[in-house]
Amino acid sequence: MLNWLPKGKKAAICFTIDDIHPGKSSDFYEAGGDLDKGSLGYVQRLMDKHPKLKTTLFTTADWREISPVPTRKLAAKIPFLKDKMYLAKVLKKGTMALDKHPEFIKFLNNETRFEIGLHGLHHIHKGEKLPQEFQNQTEEEFDIILKKMLKIFDDSGIKYVKGICPPSWHAPDKLQNQLIKNDIKFVASARDIFTPISEDAKTNMSGLKDLPLIYPTQIKNNKLIHFPSNFQATSKPERAFEIIENRGLLAIKAHIIKNANGMIALDGVDQLYMNYLDVLLTEIEGKYGDDIWWTTMGEMSEFISKNN
Repeated sequence: MLNWLPKGKKAAICFTIDDIHPGKSSDFYEAGGDLDKGSLGYVQRLMDKHPKLKTTLFTTADWREISPVPTRKLAAKIPFLKDKMYLAKVLKKGTMALDKHPEFIKFLNNETRFEIGLHGLHHIHKGEKLPQEFQNQTEEEFDIILKKMLKIFDDSGIKYVKGICPPSWHAPDKLQNQLIKNDIKFVASARDIFTPISEDAKTNMSGLKDLPLIYPTQIKNNKLIHFPSNFQATSKPERAFEIIENRGLLAIKAHIIKNANGMIALDGVDQLYMNYLDVLLTEIEGKYGDDIWWTTMGEMSEFISKNN
């Protein structure tokens, strides 16, 4: 088995949040742009209560999505045409580009408990699966998208790790090849909050399937590290303890946007979700103490690369 846990640790916990971008409550929806006065403030206060907790923010380079579902209903019914256009209104390129929002970048860089990961270039795609950015593109097209994404991150001055959670968790094989080519170290694709917990459990929900549900693993000839997501706000606390007892990675997922134009995210960041995690983490701390490795996907990626 992959050597991924430091000596003396029983299990690990990481917390990741998707869809981070500079959108404010004065825009279509708030996605971090209100800084500590918005959803990221909820996260900071949770971390204040649990000083060992760290958070990976999967951030989009130039977010363009307005609606996560098609709103152009007539066009969505027309064969061929529906696959050649955006089936909902999208933001103009550059509106939410990280390098255009220095205050947002400064805030993220100053919060040392945040780790910034990659979450696509625009978070949109033509056709019915609007948020699923990586679909049937060629390897050359994937390469172009990734290079544009990385350039915006670099130009913005944001501190980030070379790891990606692809929008909608979709990571086609051709994309994986280009992730390796562009020196991306890890991918967080498989999300599964339903499969029963066991040491042999495999992912079978969103994203990559038939990978370890509660452990990191290496894929693509050991050139890419994969991390699952296996817990969220709707999960019962018992699931978390089953993962820990199986010496696994409790990978808690959230989305920064609670309400996207009427689409309510069950794992959206709000006070209720943070209260739920506060109670759960307090119980874990009391039961396991220093046996838990409170970490991030970036930290685990480095550990795995050095010890395997």
